[in-house]
Amino acid sequence: MTAMAELTGNMAHDKINRWAKEARLTSGILWEYTEGLVDRNSGYLICDDMIIEKDRGKGIELTSKHFSPSDGKYVNGLNLVSILWSDGEKHIPVTFRVHTPQLDGKNKNNRFQDMLKQLHQRQFSPKAVLMDSWYATVDNLKAINSLGWVWITELKKNRIVVPEPHQPINLEKLDIPSQGVIVHLRGYGQVKIIKRVVSKDHLGYLATNDLSFSADDIAKGYAERWKIEEYHRGLKQTTGIEECQARAARIQKNHIFCSILAFTALEAKRIEDGLSWYQSKYQIVKDAIRHYLKSPTISFDFA
Repeated sequence: MTAMAELTGNMAHDKINRWAKEARLTSGILWEYTEGLVDRNSGYLICDDMIIEKDRGKGIELTSKHFSPSDGKYVNGLNLVSILWSDGEKHIPVTFRVHTPQLDGKNKNNRFQDMLKQLHQRQFSPKAVLMDSWYATVDNLKAINSLGWVWITELKKNRIVVPEPHQPINLEKLDIPSQGVIVHLRGYGQVKIIKRVVSKDHLGYLATNDLSFSADDIAKGYAERWKIEEYHRGLKQTTGIEECQARAARIQKNHIFCSILAFTALEAKRIEDGLSWYQSKYQIVKDAIRHYLKSPTISFDFA
């Protein structure tokens, strides 16, 4: 806010601070910008969350400890739950929630289901909903099913399945042919499961509620989940989403919104002109340097 006041020259820091504390920038406003970038009758809806690290975590409202897989430790920060729309090429955020259980008592699964209902009300009809094993709870799978949508997810190896007419067993003990197998997932119902080799030491298990899908359909569909990983990386590396150190919760939420909106602008530019997010960001810096070199404020006339 201080930097913005300095750059504009005619806007006081207090005015910017007051706006940031009072404005309520929500995912509903984001939809006004992203609606024209998606095809609600195709593509995938991809859910995941990310940690927005904060160096001064104890001084910033809403922050708490979260385990960071990339760091291998717990870090202070905010947790952002997002649903991305993709047709295999685009990365369009269509809704998000800042995870704040200390305020409303909701867990991430509650937020996920709320967002799904919101997108259903917006008349989305995706090819499938994609999520990793963390979101593959029975309640989440049933919620997607109740909306009439297909889902594809990864299941943990200890999930219980019943291959008719056998007794319940752990997924890792199930004999799965290359074309996949239809089994009963405990607490849910019939699903189709395939086995994939993640590495020489790790097997993955993909599942879907569309029993007509081939093994290739399931594998290729789930591969599109990687788009949200690309989105998270781009969001952190190009928009400064982790840089805001304001203490007020509302300012933090508004900064997150502005970062997501800035990313959406970069993605729209990429779609239109073919420039990567990083090229577009560098172009802004390059233009500023070019302008400075034409009229430098620091000279060498002191020699």
